[in-house]
Formats: sequence, structure tokens, C-alpha cells
Amino acid sequence: MAFRFRWALDWRMSNSGSDTSSVETSSRGAVILDESDPRTVIERLPNTVFPVMIRFALQKSTSGDRTHESLRTPDYPVDVRIPQGAYIPQSTVYFDNPAERPPRNAAAWRPREFVDSLSELLDEIEDSPHVDPDRLQFTDLCVAEIAPRYTTSDPQTGDTVATPELYGDQGDITLGYFRREGSLSATEVRDSLDTAMPGETRSPPQLIQITEATAKPARSSRETQQPAGRHKYFTEDEAERVDNLDATPAVWMLDQVAAATESHRPLDPVLSEIERFFPQLAETDLLEFIQLQGRTETSERFYANEVLSR
Repeated sequence: MAFRFRWALDWRMSNSGSDTSSVETSSRGAVILDESDPRTVIERLPNTVFPVMIRFALQKSTSGDRTHESLRTPDYPVDVRIPQGAYIPQSTVYFDNPAERPPRNAAAWRPREFVDSLSELLDEIEDSPHVDPDRLQFTDLCVAEIAPRYTTSDPQTGDTVATPELYGDQGDITLGYFRREGSLSATEVRDSLDTAMPGETRSPPQLIQITEATAKPARSSRETQQPAGRHKYFTEDEAERVDNLDATPAVWMLDQVAAATESHRPLDPVLSEIERFFPQLAETDLLEFIQLQGRTETSERFYANEVLSR
């Protein structure tokens, strides 16, 4: 098993606010993704793990920026800077996968096409002045793993795809969500990770959510008029509607990224047994479990929603 364990010190979580308290903690785990290039991480996924969505950017370099000839100090209080060089703004790409359809008007890319097309694009601009290819990195990634028995090879493209039996058998689909999350940005932590990422941020993406879902049968009735929804698995509402509560998705999330209104199970207690959820992904060297030691900081803020008097 390629899943690795390490220790890092001084884990800290903080939110801006007025009333802040600190609680000492002995240790806490995190699962990090040991890759920053969006092309490489897609290529290294095993055949049973499908990319669902990735969000990335090629950050622009400011080394070549020039100051506007007339809009500058001392005639104005500040200088206007004109950026130089090509860059890719933060962009979201969706993939053809067994779990979710892309949003309306968004294309569904096949992984191999995405890698080849993005590489071609980068080849066109990498020799341009003030372009740093090392600044290409992703911030968010969602993947879906299914059992090997539900995969087959597409006879036309050779790509691995899900079989119809996945939906007919209402098989399991496990989704993992990774994000560059601020709790690993402390200098003491990121300096101790030899997987420190290039660019302005050196915080590696970490696992923030696991969703265990049940594939739903494909709709084949001629009376179906509404377009298919985005999810190819039962949502909580759909499971309740068909009176199949066993199909309700089970969600584990990091408490610090979950909204107060979201119902979820804490992710921390199950991070050390990640192979239970992603047996194939855990066999690769992409994932690494680290043990963190430090303290937790919490804060409370007042948000006004109505003016009572003036």
C-alpha cells in the first residue's frame, strides 16, 4: 500500500473575528494530495478513479509589469501598473465521469483530451516573456471512485468508462473533494512538508470532504419530459422521494469548511483509514496522511440583518 504517514507541527485554524479563543489539541490528521500540476494529477489517477471537476490557474508574473507613463506618482497618489505576459485566470473544467454531469453550457472533457489540449495551450505561451509554467497549479479537485467490476474500456476511444451495471445494480460511488485550505498555510507546517508546492502558495491540497453515494438507475421511460439532473446518484431528496433512505448520501466533512446549516459527519476520525473509502486511490503515491500537532482557534462574529433603530 502506497499510502504514507508523516508528522508536521503547529497546525492552526483561524477565522477573522472579534471574539477569539484558543484550544490546545494534541494532534489532528490530514490527507494531502502530493501533486500541484492539473495535468499530472489527472494522468496519475487509477482507472477506477474518475476526475469530476478541477479548478486551476496559471498565475501571472508581476516581474515584468510596467508603470503607466502618465498615471503615476507624484501626479497621482498611486501608480497604475500594466501587467505583461500571458496567464490563465482561475478556471473550472468538468469531465465526463460516472457521478455528475457538467452544469448547463459547460463542456464535459475526457481526461486524455484535457491533458493534451492544456499541454498544447501551454506550449504556445511558455516561451512568451514573463510566463512561468511552474505557476500552473490547481486549487480544487473532485474525483469519483467506483468498483473495478463496474468499469470497461470504450471500444472507440480506449478510455475507461463505467458500465451500465453500475446504475442497474445501484452500485456505490465515492466522491472525494480536495482543496488548498488555509489550515496548512502556517509557515511552520508548510516548511516541514517536502511536498511544498510552487508558486505564491505552498499549501498542498487536502481532502476536505468524502461523499458515499448510490448510483441511480438511468431513466428510460418515454414519458420522461424533464432533462436529466446533474447527479447520476441519489441525492438526499431523491432517496426520500422514492422511499429508499438507504440510498441517502453519507457525507464526511472537515468542520472548518462546512457551513453551519450543512448536515455532515466529522471527517477527522476517518482520515487515517482512507483506504476504506478509496481503495484504489489509496494504493497510489498521490495521497499522503500527515499527523499535525498544534492548537485550534475559533472566533465569533456578529452579523446584522436588520436595523431596529436609528
